[in-house]
Amino acid sequence: MFKRLATLYSWRRAVWEMSVKQFRARYSASFLGVVWALVAPLLITLAVTFVFTAVFKVGMEGFAFFCLAGFFPWMFVSRSLTDSAASLLNQQGLLRQFSLPREILPLAAVFSGFLTFLIGWIVVYPVFVYVQPQVIMYFPLWGFIVIATLLFACGLGLLISLANVFWRDTGHFLDVLLLFWLWATPVFYSTDMVPEGMRWVYSVNPLVPFVAFYREVLLYGRIPQAALFLQVIGWMTASLSVGLWVFWRGESRLLKRI
Repeated sequence: MFKRLATLYSWRRAVWEMSVKQFRARYSASFLGVVWALVAPLLITLAVTFVFTAVFKVGMEGFAFFCLAGFFPWMFVSRSLTDSAASLLNQQGLLRQFSLPREILPLAAVFSGFLTFLIGWIVVYPVFVYVQPQVIMYFPLWGFIVIATLLFACGLGLLISLANVFWRDTGHFLDVLLLFWLWATPVFYSTDMVPEGMRWVYSVNPLVPFVAFYREVLLYGRIPQAALFLQVIGWMTASLSVGLWVFWRGESRLLKRI
């Protein structure tokens, strides 16, 4: 395992170059270009804020910022899964012609989305600092949760990319799963709004502690409780470990299935 990780690390420059190439390709023909990294989540947040505050009359103060703190990382995870699902099938020629660690393809897809994620934060983070100045004191905590989200997404990306090779319906199922997962995650609402009998769902939803961590740091400007740290680290470690293990176990049959 450690030898395989060392090999993967030695290919880090290739992962970076592939990520940058995919990042540029995504926005090369777009008029707004990388600005979409910020525009898309802002527009959706504004739309949801209007619906919940003007239509459903949710009286939460700073509701737009509450939504943005949860929806911005959700968009990164969602895009990571969508992009990594097709990464192996879209790079069949590369897999057949070159001897390379095959996991770098879904990882490059996740890192490409991560670049978009970081660029969006260049504008979004100062907004939270303006609203809640003490947020700047907890910048290292923000860095921690961003890296934890990246590693969590890497693990899921490895799993979904392999699954899509063996079961081609995975991509179609993923669209439905992500829609369900979005509304099963307290992105546009708080867990206090959920009936007591349904809150068990949130204990098995791995994104719940991530969203809560972002809000603790960015929205409330305070250090998250130790239990939240442990949940984030636990889900991050489980996702990455299981993702790598399953991918390495299944990659011997990969070329026969693509």
